[in-house]
Amino acid sequence: MLFKELKKNEKQAFYVIIIFYILFLLFRIFSNTFYLVDSYEYLDVAKKIYNLSFLSSKAPDELTTKRPFIYPLFLSLFYGLPILVTILFQTLIGVFSFYLLFKIIKKFEIHIKTKYILFFIFTPSIFIYTQLIMSEWLVMFFLILLFWLLIQKWSTKNFAFIQILTILLAFTKPIFYPIIYLNLVFFAIYFIKKKRFSFWLFIPLIALQSYMFFNKSETGYKHFSSIENINLINFNLYYFKCKTESEPKAKVWLDSVHNIADKKTNFAEKNIYLKNIAKNEIKQHLFKYSFYHFYTSIRGIFDPGRFDTMTFFKKEDGKQGFLQILNTKKPIMDLLKNKFVFVYILLIPIFLINLIKWFYFFKYLLIKKLDFKIYYIITVLVCYILISGPVNSSRYMMPFQAIIIVFAILGISSKKTTKDKISNLIPKRIH
Repeated sequence: MLFKELKKNEKQAFYVIIIFYILFLLFRIFSNTFYLVDSYEYLDVAKKIYNLSFLSSKAPDELTTKRPFIYPLFLSLFYGLPILVTILFQTLIGVFSFYLLFKIIKKFEIHIKTKYILFFIFTPSIFIYTQLIMSEWLVMFFLILLFWLLIQKWSTKNFAFIQILTILLAFTKPIFYPIIYLNLVFFAIYFIKKKRFSFWLFIPLIALQSYMFFNKSETGYKHFSSIENINLINFNLYYFKCKTESEPKAKVWLDSVHNIADKKTNFAEKNIYLKNIAKNEIKQHLFKYSFYHFYTSIRGIFDPGRFDTMTFFKKEDGKQGFLQILNTKKPIMDLLKNKFVFVYILLIPIFLINLIKWFYFFKYLLIKKLDFKIYYIITVLVCYILISGPVNSSRYMMPFQAIIIVFAILGISSKKTTKDKISNLIPKRIH
């Protein structure tokens, strides 16, 4: 049991986490806002799964390809029950995620000091998205499980679970499906180095290609999720044009694209058109767009999460915050027009703690040589950030926050003396 491994103050830190989950749950119940815009799409897919009609529709259904089925499958288990039952169950899994997180920290032989709890307290997105009908909390749970498996002694069984989790991540949030290709390359290199082999290396790729061919047979368009084209057009390229041209011009361009797309006769024609538009736009502005995509993806990791805290007060479409201002050249004073401006005061310590987390995160990576397998979770994080691009924000970063905090704690715990710095340069294998 975990509590047998923890010292008194470490147990207290875990209890504080539970208390914060309870407090945020009470805030959520009081605010009575459990849904974001995306939530209703997840619920619609969950309804199809519950009614056994997810795959029975004769006509191509854009929604079933837009939202992968893992989180809706979870929601379907609670269909017809009060929403609070679902939220309570998500909260329990969130607490269990921290149970694993503490075990991971202890695996590195780190004493969990009381001050470390500040990292969790001032990362409210972890608690916020665990208690909304959104998939981020489930992705975080899968990532913590993945991290836990990566620090265990190698076995074919553990590798099978790693590959299954890679599939689950992709089928929970589409942004992870390119990671399947990364997975193949990374572990192929690992097997070559270790002179090993497992057929499980190819399972995620087989699952991905099978699903994409299934979508093609059903819709006439080979793809993993239609949200890829939606994000490219409605967000990435729209924000790019707002930044390089102007918001009015970008709006005219966006409307013209959708006016033509809406006239297409079927799902396949519409998505092929959108994909070609995105390809041509990026090709015409390859250097500018690539630079814009890169720096906005990095910028997003420092977002303190204004949108997250606003979920307690009112529904928003995502066009009232910092990222909208940064992406569309709106004056910063527009933020003050919001009657909930007091929320910005809460963001100051969150932003500062975020900077500290990243400082110690990079400190640890620079002074320590980790086992090759550990670099997999780091590589997944880097690729995730770079794929996110202009939409990267606190919400997008939430699933990785627990892992970032672990590496930050490891960075703080690293010895600071010259002797220790030299010894840390000697490879230390994690079995």
